[in-house]
Amino acid sequence: MLSATLMLLLTAEPLPGLAVMDFATEGAAPEIGTATSGLVAHELERLQLFRVTSAETTRVILGVERQRQLLGCENCSATSLSSLTSFEYLVTGKLMRTGSVKEPNYSLQMTLLKTGDNAPLSSVRFDAKGEEKLLQEVPSATLKLIGKILEGRQGALVVSSSEQGAAVKVDDSQVGVTPLQSRVQIAAGPHLLTVEKDGFTQVRKEVRVSADQTSDEFVRLVPSPDMAEAYESKARTTRTLAWVGVGVGVAGVASFIAGTVVANQKYGDVAKPGTFQYYRALVQQGDEGPNGAYRTKAQTLSNEVKTWQTVSFIGAGAAGVGAITAVVLFIVGDPPGKYEAYRKSTGVVSMQVSPTVGAVNGVSLSGRF
Repeated sequence: MLSATLMLLLTAEPLPGLAVMDFATEGAAPEIGTATSGLVAHELERLQLFRVTSAETTRVILGVERQRQLLGCENCSATSLSSLTSFEYLVTGKLMRTGSVKEPNYSLQMTLLKTGDNAPLSSVRFDAKGEEKLLQEVPSATLKLIGKILEGRQGALVVSSSEQGAAVKVDDSQVGVTPLQSRVQIAAGPHLLTVEKDGFTQVRKEVRVSADQTSDEFVRLVPSPDMAEAYESKARTTRTLAWVGVGVGVAGVASFIAGTVVANQKYGDVAKPGTFQYYRALVQQGDEGPNGAYRTKAQTLSNEVKTWQTVSFIGAGAAGVGAITAVVLFIVGDPPGKYEAYRKSTGVVSMQVSPTVGAVNGVSLSGRF
């Protein structure tokens, strides 16, 4: 919507008149030139910033004026040739065609003139492959063409997007990437906003910037099915590895606890029979038992204590590595399910046949795709 400032400006004075003339053609069919100029006039009318006189309207008025002259009637119609000169701006153009019949290339040159001035206010030229591309480029080229008229009124544009790192373009000129760190100062009036990022559908929309006002625009980018599938696959893998890290950490903690407990139990103390400390105390007192059995048991328990201590150390290391890995992957990894709705259909079909309630010999077929 136009701001109150711009509305007052447009309602306080009549809208400036602008005439769009038939575009000259070179190598292109005259019908295509006529259609192109008609589309330009339509875009200008839609902006509601001018009183637009299209080439078709001009031809109609000329036809009416000619009929009046042939009839010799001066008051048969309120329309007169003087209405053709009630414009301040004039748009002219030239459409050139090259290439083969099957693959034509078009080049459109449009010029904006102010009535009474020989020097053009602005000029726009673009190339397009095929008629469809030509007509697609006309709206943005039209906005560029009238930008000179609106330069005296400045506004600001703030753009945000559902995706970071998306390129932001205003009238096909890049002004930054999302999230934009500052407002974009541009001329008040209509502009073509483009937001694009690899793997996402490009968004092109017309925005209106009001004089001395800031316009906020939020753009939601939709991922392609292939990109969504790749993202979800990577996110699931990362999340699975994160949970594996959690499992390794838990197992490491369990190993550390078990190793420490068993090692302490086998190490024991001098008062507890069957422990390393007990047998070592006996050996130190000179009692090695029958055939040196106490010394042998002390040596065996010492080795077992060292083994369980090693298990404890390894468990502590695994717990630390698993915990760090899990935390990093949970924080850095992308969350799965973000683009689940945009993934390709799996093609799984589920159907069920059941009797239809209230019907005679009827069945109901339901399914899920």
